[in-house]
Amino acid sequence: MATEQEVREVKQRHSARLMSRAGVSGVGIEKDESGDFVLTVHLDAEDEKAREDLPEEIEGHRVRYVGSGPFRKLEAGSAKASVSRKAPASAKASASKKR
Repeated sequence: MATEQEVREVKQRHSARLMSRAGVSGVGIEKDESGDFVLTVHLDAEDEKAREDLPEEIEGHRVRYVGSGPFRKLEAGSAKASVSRKAPASAKASASKKR
């Protein structure tokens, strides 16, 4: 069983090459059904050729392929991309009660 750090290092070494392939939308680290860390490659579900010639293993680590994407970066300032850094009033009230 590989550690998260081992899989993270494999991802670092191979992400650029994988991402340069047509139909690859993302590369990440996830846990599989048995709880083991695996390198996960997200493929454009609409691209039938995206999976061609991609390895089952990289450096002895299993690769899982998932149909998804393509992912899109949200534009700064859009409602979904905006994140408030202020705590909600209810959280502030709760924190002051604990003092």
